[in-house]
Amino acid sequence: MGKLMKMRVLIQGLRGIGVETAKNLALAGPNRVSLNDDTACTMPDLGSNFAIKETHVQNGVSRADACLGVLSELNPYVKLDVHKGQIHEKS
Repeated sequence: MGKLMKMRVLIQGLRGIGVETAKNLALAGPNRVSLNDDTACTMPDLGSNFAIKETHVQNGVSRADACLGVLSELNPYVKLDVHKGQIHEKS
């Protein structure tokens, strides 16, 4: 359990499986979960991602931004944030 509380996780892609994985991780309680998906929400996303609402599609909100609010409510002890842009390897 101690290792889990120190873990920092990056979720790349928030379609159906990505958002479910992020949800399960947020409930498990790692230190931080970063979400990365700059793709704007679309109508098909409404059927596969429980966090996306029709207003997100209408306003062109990114999948990561749309999911952040819902996922952050699941566990107040987990820090959730959105990583915008490409992912670069740390040197």
